[in-house]
Parts: sequence; C-alpha cells; structure tokens
Amino acid sequence: METRNYVYELYEYAQKTRSELQYEGFEAGPDHDKTFTQWVILNGKVHPYGKGKSKKEAKNNSAKHVLESLLENKHQDTVRLLSLSAADEKYNCTSGQQKEAINQNVSDICDKIRRLSGNSQLYKDNQRQREVNFIGIVDHYCQKTKRCHSYIEERRCGPAHNPQFFYKLMIDKNDYPEGEGKTVKEAKQNAARLAWSALQEQSDWDSKVSVKSTMSEDGASPMLSARLTTQETHEGSSQSTPVDSGGSIISTDSSNPSKAQVYFDSMEYLGSGAFGHVYKARHTLLERYYAVKVVCREEKSLREVGTLSELLHCNIVRYYTFWMEDSGQVIQSIFSSFSSRTSNNSSAKYLYIQMELCDTKTLKEWIEEKNTQSLQDSKRREEGLSIAQQIVSGVEYIHSKKHIHRDLKPENILFGLNGEVKIGDFGLVTRDDDDDDALMERTGQRGTTTYMAPEQKREKNYDRKVDIFPLGLIYFELLWKLSTVHERGAVWDDARSQKLPEEFSLTFPQENQIIESMLHEKPEDRPEASKLKAEMEMCAQTLNKQNTHQEDETV
Repeated sequence: METRNYVYELYEYAQKTRSELQYEGFEAGPDHDKTFTQWVILNGKVHPYGKGKSKKEAKNNSAKHVLESLLENKHQDTVRLLSLSAADEKYNCTSGQQKEAINQNVSDICDKIRRLSGNSQLYKDNQRQREVNFIGIVDHYCQKTKRCHSYIEERRCGPAHNPQFFYKLMIDKNDYPEGEGKTVKEAKQNAARLAWSALQEQSDWDSKVSVKSTMSEDGASPMLSARLTTQETHEGSSQSTPVDSGGSIISTDSSNPSKAQVYFDSMEYLGSGAFGHVYKARHTLLERYYAVKVVCREEKSLREVGTLSELLHCNIVRYYTFWMEDSGQVIQSIFSSFSSRTSNNSSAKYLYIQMELCDTKTLKEWIEEKNTQSLQDSKRREEGLSIAQQIVSGVEYIHSKKHIHRDLKPENILFGLNGEVKIGDFGLVTRDDDDDDALMERTGQRGTTTYMAPEQKREKNYDRKVDIFPLGLIYFELLWKLSTVHERGAVWDDARSQKLPEEFSLTFPQENQIIESMLHEKPEDRPEASKLKAEMEMCAQTLNKQNTHQEDETV
C-alpha cells in the first residue's frame, strides 16, 4: 500500500492557517546504509523527529507526527471524534490494526483541516497567483538548448475518487526526481519544478537562455517577466537589472515590490564579517534555502560578484545571482536583524548576493574541535589530507581563471551540506594580471596578517603565489594539535619561517616536505597549486597503502 503524503497535507494546513513551516534534519551512517532524521518547526515549535532510509521518508514521518499532534491538541471538535487516544481504546487489537486506525485518523484530520478554510475559493485564487509554469520553463529551455525531453508515468495509486499520480522527467536520457500530484498535470508540474532546480546545479547549465514563465497552465496572466539577460552595471551608477538564476528579472523600482520581499521568507541571521552580513533565506518559489549576503554597494563588492559569476567548482561556494535595493524597509522587513547591524544611511544602495547555503561550521571550528581532544586523533591525518586536497583543488581552479583570493584562512573555508569543502568570502579577490588596474588593487596589509604571505605584507607587486603560503599554514593546522594559545604562539612564528616542530617532521615526513615547500620566503620557490595537487595525491596513495598494510597485519 502506498504511503500517504503527509508532507503535502501539512503544507496545505500551513498555507490555510498562515503558519510558518520549516523542516530541519541531518543524515548519519555510511553511504550504503544512511539513516535520515527530519523534524518540523511549526510557528517556532519543534515537533518530534521522524526517521527513514531516505530524506523523503523521514520528512513524511515527521510531518505525520505534527498532524497527530494537531489531532490531539488543536481541534477539540475533531479530537472528540477522532482522537488517537480514543483510537487506542477502540482498536485494542494487533499493532498493525492500530497503525491502520491511526493512519485513518490522520487522514480524517487532514480532510477536516481542508474544510476549515473560511474561503476556499479565494485561497485557491491566491495560490494560483503564486504558481509558476515550470512545465513551460523546462520546455522552452530544452528547445533553446536542443535537448530531448519527455514525461514518463512511473505509477499511479489510490482509489478512483482520490488517485495519486507519479511522473518523472527524462532529458537526454537522464532521469530527474519524481514528482507527484492529485492530477496528471500537477504531477508533471512538480516533476518539471524538480528538474528545473536540478538543471541549475549542473556544470553545463546555460543561464543565458531566455525563458518564458507564466503563472499557471490554465491561462492565468503572467506573473514574472522571465527573460534572463546580461547584468548591466555602469561605473558610478546604481542602476542595474538583477538576474535570477531561477529565470526572472525583478525591477528595483520603488513602486514595485522588492525581490527580497517577493521571493524570500524572513529567515535567520547567520553571521557577519568586514564585508557584509549573511542570512539563511528560503526561496518561496523554488522551496529551497540559500545564503543571502547583504553588503553596502561599493565597487569592490561588485568586483566580488563579477568574480563569483565566473567560478563554478565543487570546492567553491556557488554563486546564483545578485540584485540591488534601497536599504530602508526591505532590510527591516525581510532581514529584520540587519537593521540593528548596519548604518542609518537611508539613501544607501545595498547589494544582495544569493549563494549556496553551507553548514554554519567553518574549518576554524573543525580545527578547534580536533585540538580539544585529549590525544592526537588517529583519523586526523587522513581527514586533514582530504580537506587540504579539496582546498588546493579549489585554489587551482581560481588561479586557472586568473584570480587571486588573497584571504585564505580557516574562517573562510566552509563545508557544504553534504560535507564537501567550500572556499568562500571573495571580498579581497583580485586579478592575477600585470596590467595597471590589477596592480593598483594590490596594496599591502590586505588580508589576515596571521596567514598572509610575506610579500603581501610589504609590497603590491605580487602574484597568485600569495595564496600558496597560507595554504601551507592551513595544512599544518589540519594535521598538528595546538592545544593552547601559548603553544600556538610559540609554534606559529617558527612555522612561518619554515621551522616546523621536530616531532611533526618525524610523524608526518611526507607532509612536512610539502608544507615546507609552500612556506618558502620567496614566492618563486613555492609550487603551483597544480603541482601541490599532484603531490597530495601521491601522499594519499602512500597513506592508503599504509592503512591497507596495517589492516592486513591486524587480520
């Protein structure tokens, strides 16, 4: 028997009662046997978690718990008829029959909730105004990029009066996530929405394609002007045409709703730095979370956006789009915490940068956690090497695009939601060119002095090798335990001068050689990132052989 879609029913309830609904969770276990845990936060209240072998199953179980809670606590008229406690008394039989009875009760409460809407037709009209024709968007995109696509019915289930349809979209022989719905059209629409989201994650994504977006398939008037165009900014001008990676242009004219107000829920404040404030925000149409960085509009912030738009790599925080708005009501209403952390300049223009959402834990915190452990972690060497390899891979890509990061440090190294390493904060990025404009950007003392290369402190005529020096210090930190501030202070200055602890060189001879090469005083003596990548791969092979040999001896 097919599992009931409690996620959909809870979403329907939240919409009709104007409730704030969020899902949070995590996964654990090896890749071949993962366990997913999800829980619901409804109007700020955290409900019991649900588990499953897939995120979808865990999410569905967590939604079911909430609906059971609503049945017990929120609708007393329904409770008297369909309460779970009454079901327990009435169905004093096998556990399977009890579960079936509870499922029926939850089903009934959902039907009851649907009837609680005071004006269902008005609600439907409002919902229709918020829909986007993802079927049309995907069709248009495939036509323009010369891709073949088709909708495939996976299955259908349920009684004749209440069927459930499941469709998936196939594009150029590639399957995309399954969509479900009460009608064929709804299932196809959901499949198209999921495929559209997945398409934007692919390396061959073509953001230049113009797409036509309508409100719905049933002839409602257009909601979005969805032509993707090239960003237009002019020196000293605050005029711009923001481009949404989901396919829409939003006017920044004060007479129209701002993009932040229309497309993002007010979410939580994550943190701040010298160059802006970062928020976790939910895109209401795509139903996905993003990081939104808000900075006061300056040429250097536009340079950061320009650089990010050129970079697409698995070890670099992904950029999606940006737009500019006035500071006043947008920031106060959508990102309320920003108003207390920024200036009172109401005439200022603010730059919003929409990026990939990462884990709040940085590499700095990872290192600090390892340093609190009583003994040197036996897995730290292997994990540290893996992290270093990913950072170097990202730096190699940055350098291949003729850029210099200039502020590599553990605080700017993040982790993706799936655990992969991500280089972030390109606020000090500059071109790796010898032209006058690039040289003018390079001044001394730009970056974090603790990790800064010697030549970056004292001169402006430097190149990409300034990124190799901090990489050496980071790799050292990844491997070696520095428990106290005093110990770190005693070791750090020596490390910057290529004098690593003798015990370190004995414990990690191969890594010691690599790190020392990265910490040369003269930049020309430091290796390129591509060479480092190859050396670390050899180090990984050696480590794997050692681990295999130890396992064989144990057996």
